Amino acid sequence: MQAIKELRLYSPVCIHMRWVSVICTSFFYLATGSALAEDYDAMQERIRVQMQSPDRHEFDFPKDEFRKPFEVFRFLGLNAGMVCMDVAAYAGYTSELLAAAVGPQGKVYSQNHERVLMNYAQGYYKRTMEERLANQRLPNVAMYLREYDDLGVEGKLDFAFLGNILHDFYYRDGEANALLYLQSILKSLKPGGILGITDHIGLAGRENGDLHRIDIKTARELVQRAGFVIEAESTLLANPEDHHGSHVYSDAIYRRTDRFVFRARKPG
Repeated sequence: MQAIKELRLYSPVCIHMRWVSVICTSFFYLATGSALAEDYDAMQERIRVQMQSPDRHEFDFPKDEFRKPFEVFRFLGLNAGMVCMDVAAYAGYTSELLAAAVGPQGKVYSQNHERVLMNYAQGYYKRTMEERLANQRLPNVAMYLREYDDLGVEGKLDFAFLGNILHDFYYRDGEANALLYLQSILKSLKPGGILGITDHIGLAGRENGDLHRIDIKTARELVQRAGFVIEAESTLLANPEDHHGSHVYSDAIYRRTDRFVFRARKPG
């Protein structure tokens, strides 16, 4: 009886069907991979065109080499058509490139706190954002003024970005507020939504608040305590020449700091 069962299990029909299944699965993954590659090729081209735009802000260009926007966005899982938020956008460098990345069917909330626009850097951020968005230059970007702990778009976002600002949330505003801000982002994301984070790496035990840095362990634990799952980390923005002891705006390391990249996800 056992021999008959084994004979039936490995009959020509069964073997044929198994091979059909394997071949179909292989074609599916090849087709999916090809489509994703084409999508990212198109995204890269949109970003390239935007980076070369003659009406782009003059202070954006020097940042491109060391921020690697396309490579970072691809690692973070950003896709065309997504609804995004650039949290603490300040002058809007990332907002503009997010707009190119998600394409005309996507949307970007360029979020700022009103005091940042009005009071920081003698109004530079406000002027720059107004220039950036003037005359429908970026039609899929909306300037969005909200408190960090009440973003007001609960469950609407596919993707949020927090660029080089987590250290300020933690040291300037305090640990409790930093958690509230991250939890506000968590609430704003759809289940399975992505939070991308970059920041300047500091050393544990140093005066990182003064240096505008944060050590990776502190950052990682903060994000996880807020309810996110960190599913991947990248060294895309690493710089071994940065010894983590200087102020990020010092001439020796300005724009070239060693930075971590987290891809965190809202469970669900």
